[in-house]
Amino acid sequence: MREPKEILRRALNTWRLIRGAEVLVTGLAAGMSTYFLFSNAMVAMACFVGVLLVAMLYVKPWKYTLEHICSRVDETIAPMEHSTALILANESESPLLSKIQRIRAGETLKRHQGEIRFKHSLLPITGLSLIAVLGAWLLHVSGVFQIGHSATQIPEADVVNFKRLDAVNNEMTPPKISKQEIRIAYPNYTQMPDEFTTQMNLRVLEGSRVSWNIAFDQPLKGVQLQIGEDSLRMDFRNNSYSKTMVVDYANFYAIQFEDALDKVYLSDLFAMETYKDEPPIIEIEGLPQFSSFEFEGPQKLAFTTSLKDDFGLTDVAIVATVSKGSGESVKFREERLGFYTKLIPGTKNQDFSKILNLRGLKMEPGDELYFYVEATDNKRPRPNISRTETFFSVIKDTVTDQFAIEGTLGADLMPDYFRSQRQLIIDTEKLIADKPTIEKKEFNFRSNELGFDQKALRIKYGEFMGDESEGGPVVTEVETVTAEDPLAEYTHDHDGSNEHNLVAEEHDHEVHADEGDQENPLEAYVHNHEDPEASTLFAQSLKSKLKQAMAEMWDAELYLRLFQPEKSLTYQYKALKLIQEIKNSARIYVHRIGFDPPPIKEDKRLTGDLKEIGNFTKDETLEMEDLYEGIRNAVARLEVLLDTDLRIKKADKELFNKAGNELARKAIEEPGTYLETLQMVKWLSQSENSTEQQLKSTLKGLYQALPKRQRLPHKDGRFDNQLNNLFIEVLNVE
Repeated sequence: MREPKEILRRALNTWRLIRGAEVLVTGLAAGMSTYFLFSNAMVAMACFVGVLLVAMLYVKPWKYTLEHICSRVDETIAPMEHSTALILANESESPLLSKIQRIRAGETLKRHQGEIRFKHSLLPITGLSLIAVLGAWLLHVSGVFQIGHSATQIPEADVVNFKRLDAVNNEMTPPKISKQEIRIAYPNYTQMPDEFTTQMNLRVLEGSRVSWNIAFDQPLKGVQLQIGEDSLRMDFRNNSYSKTMVVDYANFYAIQFEDALDKVYLSDLFAMETYKDEPPIIEIEGLPQFSSFEFEGPQKLAFTTSLKDDFGLTDVAIVATVSKGSGESVKFREERLGFYTKLIPGTKNQDFSKILNLRGLKMEPGDELYFYVEATDNKRPRPNISRTETFFSVIKDTVTDQFAIEGTLGADLMPDYFRSQRQLIIDTEKLIADKPTIEKKEFNFRSNELGFDQKALRIKYGEFMGDESEGGPVVTEVETVTAEDPLAEYTHDHDGSNEHNLVAEEHDHEVHADEGDQENPLEAYVHNHEDPEASTLFAQSLKSKLKQAMAEMWDAELYLRLFQPEKSLTYQYKALKLIQEIKNSARIYVHRIGFDPPPIKEDKRLTGDLKEIGNFTKDETLEMEDLYEGIRNAVARLEVLLDTDLRIKKADKELFNKAGNELARKAIEEPGTYLETLQMVKWLSQSENSTEQQLKSTLKGLYQALPKRQRLPHKDGRFDNQLNNLFIEVLNVE
């Protein structure tokens, strides 16, 4: 009866898990709702743990036993006849009738084990939890619940200080801020909750909506928010002044208000920094910058890509461009390819993998593939787009290999009726493939024909090697064909009767013995075509390669003559590879086109006559714009005010205002360095009275803000004194 007992134990574990799931869902709903309502992770965690413990003690899933399961089975499965408890009874102590009923109960439980039902409330609790979390999220998004969110006490470090603009000594108690709150609403695409703070110095994301809500302990006539050169009037609503604006760039701001007695007060200057939504970061592993593939081998590129973004990704793709053809007939085809792993919208970090199959892109020999990975984040309205560097891949092409010497000779002297080495390879491979289907006589004939073509190509290459007189080592020709030759009846004597089709051999010039004995003084400077080693039209670096290619052609011709094209094919491929290297080395030269140089007058050549040649002279004075003109003028004016003890005039306010605008550009980059000086300049641009200490502090700060002048070369007089001069004079006399 082990199997019926196991069924009951599994049912007990399932019941405990369901009751535990009820507790977990309840705790999660409470924690998430608390987080959406209060935007505090610590409070939400405490609420989750508290509700979880209370619900666990209330439900007590550990109290359920096998006896409870037996009761549930008897209630839900009628065929059990309330005999489920007999399955748990000790068989040795049960009477015979109980044993029979126990066996029947076990068999019935096996047939109806899928009908066991438990008493739980998982579905209703899950539904209510979803409704609670959704409602809390809606309140969080709408901000209704957060209207009353404010600080009951302003921290001492965040208290805003005000000064009167029309008097140096404040005789009256100025109005103070009783409540200050700044709400930062980040863009919707960030999915970040609203942030509330009493700190007036702000650092927010570009595009965030910032709302100031300030209340005073006294009635005022008006409050203004001064941002840069703009002055924005704050709206009075619900006994507080508020203003909302979208922050797109860094700036400085201050708060100015006018009390009931028409006295104007100005606060300190506060920094409003911004940071940008960074573009996605793409990292690729396992992919070289350039790769090439053989046509007959595997053509696959496998790599992995890791993407990161600060607020989430929306799209990722591989932008691939296939290039076909060359020169003016080149064609491009662009495709957007996806990864095997699907992008999870809004994810901040995800890895992708891809295997690029070049055959699947319908690439052929000689085609090139350019591709890069492009990623887009969820920024709105204009997303950030990042892309990697471009990777290159090419399928090696041997079909279009042609002998080219335009880089060194300036002309292609190869006639069209000569077969190229690649054509010989194609015909040899075709001959090998046709061997089982053709007669031996035809096979030998075609192999001999290919051997002759190989010889003709080799002799033509010999011309470029300077073998005009020798024609290269050739196979000894047989003028007559013996009767034992099996090919005598159907072969042509190409090596004898067709010699007029080959390149004519040049006869050696007569060289007199007496002239040869004499030493030629120009021998080291002339290009002697009589010497095959010096008559080559190629550079020395190409000469050895061409010699090696001709040696491979010799072996290829040998096996073709012996009717063994399979062995000849290896040497033909080696010769083709060497020819291709020679061709590529010649590609470094570029022909000049479209330029017709003027004719040279021989009578004026090398005369040095410059009468008709004029000179071009241009005088231009460039003035660098002074970016700190206002600060320099303000420094000069402050020095005058300190010497004469004059009051600040209206023109001085405009001068200090201009200097403050110039200083603000530097303060945005380094707010910790110039913020105090900018605050003092702001005060001087709006106040009529100032103290000597304020003027000195402002002057010192403006001096530090000015760039250092470039030191010009000058005479150093530190060691110029009478004693040194006398010592130098004595040395000169001696």
